[in-house]
Amino acid sequence: MTIEELKRLQSIHIMDLKREELANAEDIVIDTEKCVESRIESYIEQTGNPFAQNVGEYILQIGHMEDAADTIDERLILLTKRKTQIMV
Repeated sequence: MTIEELKRLQSIHIMDLKREELANAEDIVIDTEKCVESRIESYIEQTGNPFAQNVGEYILQIGHMEDAADTIDERLILLTKRKTQIMV
């Protein structure tokens, strides 16, 4: 898969994704004994679109923010705090 193809897949809006074209997250198997390059290649082959997959009844779209200073842990804490404030 080329860089251009990966960029195209990453830029697809979540509303334009077709559930029937996406892999199911529970069906993806990664052999952790293999090198990182082989694991990435396997993941891309299994998913078709490494940025989106079916997770239960939802579509999960994976992305990142350019130049983000926060770690994923800090973002998850922030999300939890926001959800807690909404529920209270």
